[in-house]
Amino acid sequence: MYALAERHGYRLVFTVFTDSGPKVAALALARHAGEHGAAAVVVPGFEHVDAIRHLVTDNAALITPMRLYPRGHRWVGEPDGHEQQVNG
Repeated sequence: MYALAERHGYRLVFTVFTDSGPKVAALALARHAGEHGAAAVVVPGFEHVDAIRHLVTDNAALITPMRLYPRGHRWVGEPDGHEQQVNG
């Protein structure tokens, strides 16, 4: 994880391990990232962050072994400011 962060110009300073669902993971991530002023979140695989990827990239860069998603990354299928979501 340290090498992965360094490859993209970041320094890993805090590691969070959780064996929980996405809602608890999102709360833990928000707490720790906010406390430490995280510029990036590093994960060992995309599956570790898939359910909360929007939360991560709204606030920090997301680093996976395959790719760096910059802060503010727009996910495929995500509506832009001109589109309106319709439920039903």
